[in-house]
Parts: sequence; C-alpha cells; structure tokens
Amino acid sequence: MNHKHLFLLNIFCMLSQPAAAAEIYRWVDERGVTQYSEKPPENRPSKLVNARPAAASVDAEGKLLEPPKSAPAIAAKPATQPAPQTMLVPPPGSAPPAPAVRGMEFGVYMHLRRGMSEGEVLLRAGKPDQETVEGGRNFVAKSLYYYPTLSDPFITVITMRGGRVADLERKQKTF
Repeated sequence: MNHKHLFLLNIFCMLSQPAAAAEIYRWVDERGVTQYSEKPPENRPSKLVNARPAAASVDAEGKLLEPPKSAPAIAAKPATQPAPQTMLVPPPGSAPPAPAVRGMEFGVYMHLRRGMSEGEVLLRAGKPDQETVEGGRNFVAKSLYYYPTLSDPFITVITMRGGRVADLERKQKTF
C-alpha cells in the first residue's frame, strides 16, 4: 500500500466516525436498577439518551456553569430586515465599574517569605490587584501588586521568579 492509499484510508475513517455513533437507551429493570444499552429492551419501556458530550463553560472565578436546559428555537428573520449593527467600542459613560482595590493587610504581609510558592502566596494574600510578567529568553519575572487602601496606605509588590517569591517590597503611599 502506498502513501496515497494510506492517506485516503485515514480520510475515510475520519469521515465515517460520526456515522458509527450508536444510540443509547435507558430503562429500569425488575430490581429497580437503571440500565443503559445500545439496544432497547423488548419487554420494558425505554428512553433514548442524548450521549453527546456538552461543552463545559467556566465563569471568571473558575466555577463550572450549568449548561442550558433547552435552547429556544430561533425563527428565521425575513430577508427584508437589515442585519443588526454591532458596536466594537462601547458608548462613552457605559464602562463597567472598576473592581474595588483590596490591598494587603500588614498581618498577611508579615507571613510572606522569600522562597514561598506562588500558590501559597495567593492562598494567603488572595488575588492581586494587578499582575505583570516581564522577561526575555532566559529570565522571566512575575510581579503581583496589592494597591493601597485608605485603611492600609501601603503598596505591596511581590516579585516571583520560577514560581517562587524572589523579592517582597512594601512602600507607604500618601493620599
């Protein structure tokens, strides 16, 4: 078999995959146990199960979102209606509110040490107000910024190299 035949065989196999997908049926047996199979039972009522995997959606905080229960049918629009115009830039004055600055309390800062992992820092101090990544070919540094608040007027900068704390800096900011 030459390469041309092998290529055509691979294409045929890939295209025939969806046709080979089997239907799955669900029913309850005489003991009350739910059963699944590719063939419906002859003496019991069964239901066809949707076995296609749904895409998982995650929100901004990393929590898994529930898939929609059922999508409403979308009616075709008449050809006489113009397509809606989409705006690439939001109108002035409609910007979302900026997230509140959290800062870092002194007690949390006192428990941070050089050599700590980034995960431990985030566990103790929480999500930073800003992150930056700098570097080149052999050097990458990530800086975590915790901005000052009225109750705690210090800016905290944690510099990470190789996933570990390399430098801790805390400066007072006057308002």
